[in-house]
Amino acid sequence: MTNAYKLAKAHLDAGIAEAAAENIDLNAYGQALVWKLVEVYKQNGRDAKDIQSEIAFLIDNIDDDGTYYVSRN
Repeated sequence: MTNAYKLAKAHLDAGIAEAAAENIDLNAYGQALVWKLVEVYKQNGRDAKDIQSEIAFLIDNIDDDGTYYVSRN
């Protein structure tokens, strides 16, 4: 059974490959993904302050060793 993180990675890997094939800059693609994710969060009832808190937590907890922490799930 696939979990949320494996599914997200598979989708992201496919999106990155497709963006590269279309000569879309990785940073531009990444920014578009973040904006679209925020848009979906808002459409599903999360307010701006909650989304900002989620993103701030992620940024504050990125380790140089590549470990990322998720705040609520």
